[in-house]
Amino acid sequence: AVMVAPEASRLDVLINSVALTATPIAASASPASLSIHVPSGVLRRGANTIEFRATQRHRTDCSIASTYELWTRLTSDSVTLTFEGENLGQIVDVTDLAAIGVDAKGTTTVRVLAPDFINPDATNALMRLIQQLAIALRVAELRIELVDELTAPPTPGTLDLVVAPFGGLPKQFSALREQAAGAGVASMDSPVDGNPTLVVSGPGWPDIMHSIEAMAPSMAGADRPRIDLGRTLVRVDGHSETSLANLAVTTTEFNGRRYADQFQFDLPHDFYANRYGQMELVLDAAYSADVLPGSEIDFYVNGQIASATPLLRTDGGLLRDTIIRIPMKSLQPGRNVVDVAVNLLTESDQVCSPGWTGTAPTRFVFSASSALRMPMFAQATTEPDLRTLAANGMPYADRSNVQLVISDDKNARIAAMVMLARMAAAAGKVLPVTTVPEAALSPSDDAIVIKPLSEMSSVTMTRVGLSTGASEASGDERVLTQFGSGRPGGPLAPAINWVLDTAGLSMDDLRVLPGRQSLYAPPPGSITMTQLRQPEGGLWTAVASPDANSLISGTPRMIQLDTWRKVAGWVSSLNGDQLVVQQPFAVHVATSDPFNLVNLRLVAANWFSGHILSFTGLLTLAAVLLMFATSPVLTQIGRRK
Repeated sequence: AVMVAPEASRLDVLINSVALTATPIAASASPASLSIHVPSGVLRRGANTIEFRATQRHRTDCSIASTYELWTRLTSDSVTLTFEGENLGQIVDVTDLAAIGVDAKGTTTVRVLAPDFINPDATNALMRLIQQLAIALRVAELRIELVDELTAPPTPGTLDLVVAPFGGLPKQFSALREQAAGAGVASMDSPVDGNPTLVVSGPGWPDIMHSIEAMAPSMAGADRPRIDLGRTLVRVDGHSETSLANLAVTTTEFNGRRYADQFQFDLPHDFYANRYGQMELVLDAAYSADVLPGSEIDFYVNGQIASATPLLRTDGGLLRDTIIRIPMKSLQPGRNVVDVAVNLLTESDQVCSPGWTGTAPTRFVFSASSALRMPMFAQATTEPDLRTLAANGMPYADRSNVQLVISDDKNARIAAMVMLARMAAAAGKVLPVTTVPEAALSPSDDAIVIKPLSEMSSVTMTRVGLSTGASEASGDERVLTQFGSGRPGGPLAPAINWVLDTAGLSMDDLRVLPGRQSLYAPPPGSITMTQLRQPEGGLWTAVASPDANSLISGTPRMIQLDTWRKVAGWVSSLNGDQLVVQQPFAVHVATSDPFNLVNLRLVAANWFSGHILSFTGLLTLAAVLLMFATSPVLTQIGRRK
């Protein structure tokens, strides 16, 4: 930004926590290039973390408001690593598949050569192998292309995959035919004139499947985080305390006006405490006597303000083991992000002497010895819940078998592979899917249906909550009711609305029985995910579009990072750039251990917090029962005349 003062602002670059450079930020007129030498010994085998840290000072202003005028942007397509040496780009082991990396757009592509692609056994093998590759490549978004031959020139971020029985191997792999004719084989090669190539073959598809399963442990890479996460997320369980140092937070001495930091952690897939309770941040920090009242420390959880702690002392202060209570209503299963923002008002900034902006002494210290203290929380699964599927691949990742229904169209099958790869990357494990004909679906078992609505039977559409016609909330009804607030009307409306606003409630909070779930009609050109629990017990998830072209083009847009992290509810429909999410009326809650009384009490606390009238009715019933129970005793006490 133009307002960044280059003499007092700098960009720090670190690799694996080793500082490589601290260069002035001086590129307000046009982008500037920077070349940094990486000393020997800094890089290591496996995952490496590169960090960019910007310290920015304003040219003329010393107010907190002026800090929002400061920004530094890195053009991602020009940030590259350049290596020198022999055998560069040679990947000969599946444990190093993550080194394939991404292209200039941040995409990893798998080019699939499978002559027998439509064969059901081939489909099952490919569905499993693609999931393993998504985990091994450490990418959230995987692009898959179906090719007829491997003739394209080598391109960055691309893996060629050949899967076929020995008789169907292309001629350039004739040397493997004899070996594959006797037993299953998996070979990794990096030809000079081509992309890294993984070949999986054998006498038949059962042998190929066995080879794929045998590769799984080598492709797991549990110690290698996904590219979009940067670091492996630390799992935080109930009744635990985790130091922020374990969450990649470093102790910082700060002399500016607005300090910002962030840390992430992972919660179990069955986290069920979003309506009650508080977690605690045990804060270790200090600030100087220059800091004025009105300064504050703000914490945001998943983008929602969760706590604002003012700094009231005027003679400086030491915040040692200071407890900051943060409501857990913004927490969710899977990845959670906590942003820390410290806004500092100081006497020296009010004077704002020339040159002061870059020479101010330390005024705030944020210590990595601070800790996140999580109380015991309820653990229960809720169905339907697409958010849990998107975050952890659950509950399918823990099942022994999941039915999979896909289209007969080749490109639509590629879309199904892309979607399964995204779910596997979220789960960190392979979803055990088996393709079945749509007519053979068992409603008592879990299922994933990835098909266009034009190829889906009416029975299946109804079971996954979809329709091709206008739903009750569409058409003229939707247009006529678009300005409605969903609040009660009539002569008592002001009084009712006042009570609701005062108590912070909505009409949904006062619902006793769940509303009727209507079918959802996806708009033309959209892609929709739905999830419903079947009366027979199975949990069915559908990924559908009105036609095959919409499914093929919509799947890559649905799995994009920003969109995928917003998937939730029982319906998530992406139309253009707009994601529509509908929450279910009826939710099935289940615990893994029904005899754990402590957990059952916590589950009940969370459930009743969202069902106020049910809780009120239970209290009323308890009072009536207590009255009848004590009545015989009270009638025997005292004189009767």
